[in-house]
Amino acid sequence: MCMQDKCLVHYGLTNQQARLLGEIISLNKKKKMFGRKELEQALNLKGPSVTSLLHGLEKKGLIETKSDGSDGRRKVLLPTEEGKKLVKQMDLVFEATENQLTDRLTDEELEFFKEYLHIAYENMIE
Repeated sequence: MCMQDKCLVHYGLTNQQARLLGEIISLNKKKKMFGRKELEQALNLKGPSVTSLLHGLEKKGLIETKSDGSDGRRKVLLPTEEGKKLVKQMDLVFEATENQLTDRLTDEELEFFKEYLHIAYENMIE
């Protein structure tokens, strides 16, 4: 994350903001209705953290919030064109970081590495 944050500072974003923006774009592409609860679950973050990150993305002009036409109480989060362009650039940053991290691993070592990372992740969220 630290390596990615160093690259993302050029865009004025943190790793968490980039992940959240990517998740919003992904969910919108799937035409899936979602709200803050779904984002909390997808990113394993608490409500206030998601709210703060959303406000930051909105201030930067990367997302916009609109009322749902069928339910005025529900808010719809949409990426702006600038947000969509930025995610494409960030995908390159994430890919470069992943490539640097796994550069000299064999396919077998990479599978073990992924498995160990998954186990470590599961240990952290329990």
